[in-house]
Amino acid sequence: MASYDELIFQVGDLARDRLPGKPTCPRSMDRVYRAEEALVALRDELAALEQQLNDEDYGYQDFLAAQDDERPGLLDTVKRHKRVVDALDGRVKDLHKRIASRKAELRYQRIGIRQEERKLERLEIEDRDPRTIETVKANLKKLRLQLMRGERDCEDWEREFDVIMTPRPGQVGAEGILAQKRLMQMEDEASDRKEQNAQLMADLEKTILDKDQEVKAAEEFLDQALYLLGEDCYSRRINDPELVPFYRELNRMQG
Repeated sequence: MASYDELIFQVGDLARDRLPGKPTCPRSMDRVYRAEEALVALRDELAALEQQLNDEDYGYQDFLAAQDDERPGLLDTVKRHKRVVDALDGRVKDLHKRIASRKAELRYQRIGIRQEERKLERLEIEDRDPRTIETVKANLKKLRLQLMRGERDCEDWEREFDVIMTPRPGQVGAEGILAQKRLMQMEDEASDRKEQNAQLMADLEKTILDKDQEVKAAEEFLDQALYLLGEDCYSRRINDPELVPFYRELNRMQG
């Protein structure tokens, strides 16, 4: 047997379908309309975020598949020119590792800078002690300079790598050198893309979780609006052949 609150909600839910456009439609119906519009908008936003998450995952899988398709041909080419490629390996192997390591450091430095920038914005909004703000600004300036130096070093090393791995016109084994260069570039691209994808997916999943909570709150607000509509209809005894039986049951409960 339904409780009083459940019956009131059923009255509001039924009134939402029965009363719009009728002279007897109460003004409390407007609250239901607004709640429904807000809920639809939030559900659309949630669906768009979920689609973006799927698209990003598909894009990453396509990237990996493209690399898998390209790699065997390059490996065969390198194998055919193994002697030439091996001769260059000693010159570029450590350099390539140094570049990859520095790029990883730069990514973490950029994250640290973004964190300090958000911290500074928060302190300025909260109107904190000017000395604290100046300390954060000085630290932020230092971090930015470190980042610029690191980026410059990385650019210099990448130019050096490019010079070594760009064969001279007519050089023996040029095809193998270019294939090895591409394999090393693919390794860097895969590493960068993996980290970018992981961060993006984590951000999207957090955003989706937050949006899902907004949807749930909007659903609760709509339920409240329907309940209040049901109370309004019952208190006014708005005449409708499908609502009247509920009024009788509610009257019986009231004693």
